[in-house]
Amino acid sequence: MIEFFGEAQLDKTILQNLNLVEQQVYAFLHAPKSVKVNLKFVTPQEIRTLNKQTRNIDRITDVLSYPYTEVKVGQKLKLKDYACDIDPFDHKLLLGDIVLCVDRAKEQAKEYGHSLNREICFLFCHAMLHLMGYDHIEPEDEKIMTAKQAEILNSLNITRTSFKAGFVTILGETNAGKSTLINQLVGEKVAIVSPKTQTTRENITGIYNDKACQIVFLDTPGYHKRATKIDDEMDKQIATAQEDTEIVLLLITAKKPLVEQYNNLIKKVTATAKKILLINKIDEVKYEKLYPQLALLSAEAKVDEILPISALTGKNCDVLLDMIKKYLPEYDHEMRYYPVDEYTDKNLRHMCAEIVREKALLLLDDEIPHGIQVVVTDYRESETPIQIFADVYCERENHKAIILGKNGDMIKQISTKSRLAIERLVGAKVNLQLFVKVKPNWRNDERALKDFGLVVEE
Repeated sequence: MIEFFGEAQLDKTILQNLNLVEQQVYAFLHAPKSVKVNLKFVTPQEIRTLNKQTRNIDRITDVLSYPYTEVKVGQKLKLKDYACDIDPFDHKLLLGDIVLCVDRAKEQAKEYGHSLNREICFLFCHAMLHLMGYDHIEPEDEKIMTAKQAEILNSLNITRTSFKAGFVTILGETNAGKSTLINQLVGEKVAIVSPKTQTTRENITGIYNDKACQIVFLDTPGYHKRATKIDDEMDKQIATAQEDTEIVLLLITAKKPLVEQYNNLIKKVTATAKKILLINKIDEVKYEKLYPQLALLSAEAKVDEILPISALTGKNCDVLLDMIKKYLPEYDHEMRYYPVDEYTDKNLRHMCAEIVREKALLLLDDEIPHGIQVVVTDYRESETPIQIFADVYCERENHKAIILGKNGDMIKQISTKSRLAIERLVGAKVNLQLFVKVKPNWRNDERALKDFGLVVEE
């Protein structure tokens, strides 16, 4: 129980969280419920005066604690040992007084870059541990107290370091390097990569995690001239990805006129979010040729940041991550949209199908890949090796013959390259069986698109 004193105007959420911290301290230290503390909010001058009177220090500090009951670290608090100290009115044992300077807490919250709520809870927990016998005068004692404090606050998702999280959508023309970029940023194979255009057909989620941040990247289909129903669905994928996103990454390539690419791309942006313009593939262009275009682009582009990068080599990708983190929303707790060990929202069946399609794109003629779709029909993870069966769909009988190849040579190459990539993905041996089937004009068949999971539900 906490008895509050003082005139501080604090949000109700802070007061509720202080009670949660108190109860968590008691729970972690196995203290009885029939105890209480007095918490008084004071002005900077009042805490300075207290420091002078009780500590002979002429300074404004954040929090002071004055124990009434002597408790040793690790000691189990038994009320019968303190019978004379129990309040006859509420029958609770008073552990002591905590004095907290809200103005100083506000200053420190600003210094640490987090909320007043978090700072006050942190200070209160620190003072509560002092009342329970913990101290930090000696280095070993400080180590013990700091560890216990972190354990208690982490259980409530309250830390002094801020946590940032949010969604980032990657937009760009087809073959600008969006899939390569998302794989580079996430550090895992999330999206398939091919020099062929129109590789990505749906929004791919890649998840970046570190201790203080989670970034959910959406890799969208590239902009290009639309001709079939699947192209209409890809447009819907792009529109969906721009809803409720915090940041849009606009990706253009250093190999084409920059201003022209930017002007074409910015027209397609509907999101009212922060915009970072990325000039990709700078490793393929001489800087002397790129610099004049960058100067023109800087004058033309109405975006929040402009950054030249190489998604392939990773150049400036660390700078990009820092830029993104700067604009993400900040939370008082560990706010993750996905578990920390996940790097995509796609299941293994989907990823295996996309790997097969990637290898087909790399090995087949230009006119065939856009008519290929792969569906994993069976995935037997319990067997050794893992058994995977997949259908490779194309639109014409003559395409089927090309995919199979003479004496089945082409499908064997696709299968071998796919199997090796899938084994790296799953970390186990795989037996991959591919079957080539014809579904005429499926890219214009709404039912087929739905069966393949390529239709955006409205």
